[in-house]
Amino acid sequence: DGYGFDGAKAYKDSKLCLMMMSNVLHAKYNKYTGIAFSSIYPGCIAESPLFREKRKWFRKYFPIFMKFITGGFVSEHEAGQRLFQVCHDPRCSKSGVYWSWNGGPRE
Repeated sequence: DGYGFDGAKAYKDSKLCLMMMSNVLHAKYNKYTGIAFSSIYPGCIAESPLFREKRKWFRKYFPIFMKFITGGFVSEHEAGQRLFQVCHDPRCSKSGVYWSWNGGPRE
């Protein structure tokens, strides 16, 4: 867009592109191959390097805010477990959906 690098915007743009690609792959190949194509939001991984360019106070307090105020905090380990679940759990075999969590996988 002609502006300097913005990590948050880059994350959002890449997430959108991956969701769009998943939808295209689903539309083009799912019917013929039976392969499920979906995208996932495992939760906010507030202690990941994603926020490395933010101010120090933000990196310190954002995980606390996500853990105790919003309840949306997810550890890197738990996010990995959720990704594994989408790949292997029969409840997540539906193609062309966006998986998120609220006590379990849901479309």
